Amino acid sequence: MQKRHQWLEAMMKPEKRLRLLVGVLVTLTVVFILLAANSPEGHTLFAFWEARRQAWENQRRFQQALSSDPSIGTTFKQLGINLSPSSPNSSLPLLVVVFGGCEGCGARNLGEWAEVFGKWETVKREMTGVLVIRDKAEKVNEVVSKNGWKVKVIADEDGSISKALNAFFSPRAYGFVEGKLVWVQKEVGIGVVRTLEEFVKVVRGEEEANRLINAWSAEMREKVWGKEMTSQVKGSDER
Repeated sequence: MQKRHQWLEAMMKPEKRLRLLVGVLVTLTVVFILLAANSPEGHTLFAFWEARRQAWENQRRFQQALSSDPSIGTTFKQLGINLSPSSPNSSLPLLVVVFGGCEGCGARNLGEWAEVFGKWETVKREMTGVLVIRDKAEKVNEVVSKNGWKVKVIADEDGSISKALNAFFSPRAYGFVEGKLVWVQKEVGIGVVRTLEEFVKVVRGEEEANRLINAWSAEMREKVWGKEMTSQVKGSDER
């Protein structure tokens, strides 16, 4: 009896009581986790938190990868690459788009960009485009010849260009003016239109970016409907 009384007195001390409460809390938490893990609700909860944890981790890795991007103002010489276009419009701003390869999920985007730079006069008057493809030269040349692309395409066989530009996702775009980097795509999958807008905004301002997109849309309508029909639609819009 006396021993029980002494034990109770010891347990009433603040430090002992705190340890007891912590022990009870830990025990209850373990029991809750074990019970929840075997219930449908528990599986859903754990799956939710695992998805959130994975998303946070992916975002952390993405931001860490972005920190390796070349700095604005970096020149081709400093990057150790030569992407200068050999064309009469070489003084125009240059937009370089890097792809992981000729096949797979990036193939459709590759064809879309080749068309943008090779087909549409509105875009060609504003900038020069270069496509960099991390694939064998033989394969790249075959794809270019097969599709009849009228745009400069570079085979990055050893990945040196992709590495210098830190193209860790594909496609990824880089804007240059007079051989100096002025813009880098920071988001995945923003699409052709937004990429062009973002680049032109940096080079010429937001108003010119909007003008380019509107003029490009008009050119596409003219290709599809014909010049006369496009003029009629434009006149109707103005009224």
